[in-house]
Amino acid sequence: MNGILILVLVTFLSGLIAYLGDRIGMKMGKKRVSLFGLRPRYSSIIITIVTGILIALISVTILLSVYSELRQALFNINDVLYRLEYLNKELAERDSELSSLKSEIEKRQQEINKKNALIEKKDQEIQQKDKEIKASEKELNQLEKQRNELQAKLENLQQELKEANSNLQTAAAEIKELEANRDDLKKRVSELDTQRKGLEEKVADLQEQINNLTANYEELKELAGQLQAGVIYYMGEEMVYQKGDIIYTDVMEGGRSEQETISALNKYLQEANKVAKQKDIEINEETGMALRLQTEDILNAARIIYNMDPGSRVIVSLVARVNVPKNDWLYANFLLNEDFIVFEKNELIVSREIDADQSPDQIEAELEALLDKVNNKAINQGLLPNNSGQVGSINFSYFYEILNKIKSMSGRVEVSIRAAEDIWRVDRLTNNLDFNIKEID
Repeated sequence: MNGILILVLVTFLSGLIAYLGDRIGMKMGKKRVSLFGLRPRYSSIIITIVTGILIALISVTILLSVYSELRQALFNINDVLYRLEYLNKELAERDSELSSLKSEIEKRQQEINKKNALIEKKDQEIQQKDKEIKASEKELNQLEKQRNELQAKLENLQQELKEANSNLQTAAAEIKELEANRDDLKKRVSELDTQRKGLEEKVADLQEQINNLTANYEELKELAGQLQAGVIYYMGEEMVYQKGDIIYTDVMEGGRSEQETISALNKYLQEANKVAKQKDIEINEETGMALRLQTEDILNAARIIYNMDPGSRVIVSLVARVNVPKNDWLYANFLLNEDFIVFEKNELIVSREIDADQSPDQIEAELEALLDKVNNKAINQGLLPNNSGQVGSINFSYFYEILNKIKSMSGRVEVSIRAAEDIWRVDRLTNNLDFNIKEID
């Protein structure tokens, strides 16, 4: 309802009641009517008081019936105050989360700066490779020039050899024609034969030098191609996999029959190929394979798994053999690790005493130090880390639930972390941890 209309209505009713009360009081005063045995004067005063009370009651009743917020504020004031206090606490917690997010953003920015520095370092390496390629090309040109000169010398020697052969033939003809001068001709033939042998030896030496220069030329040409490929490799598109990155990991059972081992390994390779095809890499259209594996590596992995003890477990991982840019072949190697239980169920991993009366930031820092200790101990006892050196992480909301639980306590608090289930080497530390928090007397 319109506020002005309500004010007009309240004013009108108040005036009406006041007027009626006044009229009634005057009539009772003239007639000298007595209430409850009182004197008429006091009776008139009582009527005036009752009239004022009626005005107040009607005004409050109209306002409460029209404005539900006023009604709730009047009758539920304690609930409103409690909700206001709760909202203030919520606001304080949101401010704490915001500060944590800001610190996380700053940490991410530092990581980005490190990556930019690494990119600058790669650019410097590329420039160095360019210089090496130019030097190799210069040396290659010099070798080609030497090769051409030797080729010209070889052609001259071959021409001389032809002339010597021609002279030898002429000498043989003269032997037939000049038998009287046989001794001189024999000497001449011997000299020419010696000369021919010397020329043939020179030709053989020059041919060997040409072969050596040709081999060096091919080696330098291949080296230049490798250097050029390396430069193109570093200057190409973004890397899909870095050398040593894990492509796919799964656990296989060892000690089974040859057919079971081969079948399990084939299934493993199919699943690994599906994972690899999700990235932008080259795929063989005929076979549909994205992985480039050596047959010897596959046979060696199958042999190791087959020769293991029955019932044993092995962690089979495929890792990138080289850096793999976008739309390039994915060359991979096998990495085998024995699988075993690192932490048994309910085994205590680490524990720490924390002062619950500290500031939230200090409590958060101590919790993070505790989780780092869990990570380091897990790696030291055999849990396999990922490419960034971590073995898992707990949920962000769960972390702050633990933080708030500690903040709700007082004094010294013991936080112990146990294994909720058997944790193997291949597992990640996520929801398989139990956090036990208790106050210390």
